[in-house]
This record gives sequence, C-alpha cells and structure tokens, in this order.
Amino acid sequence: MKYPKIDLKTIRLQARQFQAENPRLLLVYLLPSMLVILSGFLNPLARLQDSVLEQSFFSMLAQVLQVYLFPLVVSFMSTIFLAGAAFATLRLLKDPDTELSVKSSLALFAEERFSQTFLTLLLKRFYLFLWSIPNLVGVYFLFYSNLLARRFVALHPEFPKLDLSSLETEQFLMTFGLYFFASLILMIVGNILYVPQHYAYSQVEFLLCDTLDLGQAKPSQILKTSRFLVKGYKFQRFVLDLQLLPWYFLNWLTFGIASFSILPYIQSSQIIFYRTLLALKRRKV
Repeated sequence: MKYPKIDLKTIRLQARQFQAENPRLLLVYLLPSMLVILSGFLNPLARLQDSVLEQSFFSMLAQVLQVYLFPLVVSFMSTIFLAGAAFATLRLLKDPDTELSVKSSLALFAEERFSQTFLTLLLKRFYLFLWSIPNLVGVYFLFYSNLLARRFVALHPEFPKLDLSSLETEQFLMTFGLYFFASLILMIVGNILYVPQHYAYSQVEFLLCDTLDLGQAKPSQILKTSRFLVKGYKFQRFVLDLQLLPWYFLNWLTFGIASFSILPYIQSSQIIFYRTLLALKRRKV
C-alpha cells in the first residue's frame, strides 16, 4: 500500500515562519526549556559505583532506582510541560488570537486535564520501557564486562604483557568476551526493537492535546490511534528528526541554553508534521 509523501522541507519552512510570526511562543517554552537544562546536568550514572554490580540483583536494582528516581521525575515532569506547550501551540495554530504566556505550558496541570494527561503519558512511558528492556540488559552487561576488565588489570599490573596460554587469562578473556559481545548484540537488537516503537507512539502528546479539547478518551485508545496515524510514516518522522539533528547538537553544545530558541522550532516542526499527517489520514478515510 502506497502512502503519499510529506514534504519535510515545507514542514520546516512553515515551522520557521510560524515561529517568526509568533515571537511570544518563546514564553510558552520557557519552563520546558529550563527543565531541559536541569535534566542535562543530571547524570545518575556518575553516582553509581562499580561495586553495585557485585551486589545481589535486588540490592543493585534498589540502588539503581534510588539513583534514577529524581532524574526520572524531572524527565516525566518535563514531558508534561512540553505537552502543555504543545497544547498551547496547537491552539495557536487553530486560533491566531490565542494569548501566550509563561503559564501556557501549565495548561495540562489543570484539574480537569491532569489525570488524563498523567495516565496517558505514564502508559506511553511504560510501553516504551518494556520495549527498552533488551537494551537495558545490554547496558548492564557492558558495565559488568568493564568491571571484570578493571579487576583483572588491577590484579595483573603487567597487563597486557601476559601469558595468553595461562588458564586464568583464558577464563578472563572468555568471560569478558561473552559479556561484551552479548552486550553489543543486546543493544543492537534492543535499538532495532525500540526505535520503531518510539516513532509509533510519537504522536501521543499531540493526539492527547486534541482529545482534551474534544472530551475524554482512554489512554490506551490514544496510544492505539498514534500507532494507526503514524503507520507508513515512521521513516519520514525519523528523517525529520535527522534533519533537526544539527539543532539537537547545538542544544547539546550549549548545555541546553539554546533550547529557549530551538525548542519552539523543533516542537512546531513536529506539530505541523502531525497536522499534515492527520489531514492525509482523514482524506484516506
């Protein structure tokens, strides 16, 4: 079945024009940008010690969860703020007279909207977490192989000038190789499984915002609709992200400070892509 292509160059041009015509859009993305900057300085891996891998699985899991708890909360809150900014942006696209302010990104924290927003975004995160499990196991194996290598080098300062025929060296190389190559395979397979699912649910926030204006909808239904909407267009959505990659890189170079200007453009591009996608699917139906 052939799907008509979306002109991504036009999408990006429309996003630039939209941002130029609405300079107050920067205010809408002020709070989400601040959370992006904050999350950039949170590195939970730096707080984990190598000794965590020597503990039992449940002790290790408890320590990892403890370290990741605050960054996860910040990340989830930034998702709600971004969805609130998308809500305001969609309203602005429909009605150019919509008033914009810093408080616009708080729109989804309103009592009548928050429960559906929270449950929908939480369900999306849970599904994506399940798809990321092979990748996470691969990362664990990579850390474990790194720990084995450090231990071996500490016990053998003469490394790498070792007798490779010795039983101890052979056992180390076999064990290290097993964990290292298993980690690579799991991370490759994990990403192959995860990336399509990431794009399958990429329209959830925008569908949620449109749904909140129309009435209540089940979180599971919104996720199913996102999968239907993006069917045949995952690759184009991926290409759009590739085209926006220089802006992501610039944001990384500036430690998130550039997000005050970049985030409205990126989000606008994704929202205009969503609206174009919606129009194409409605035409087919």
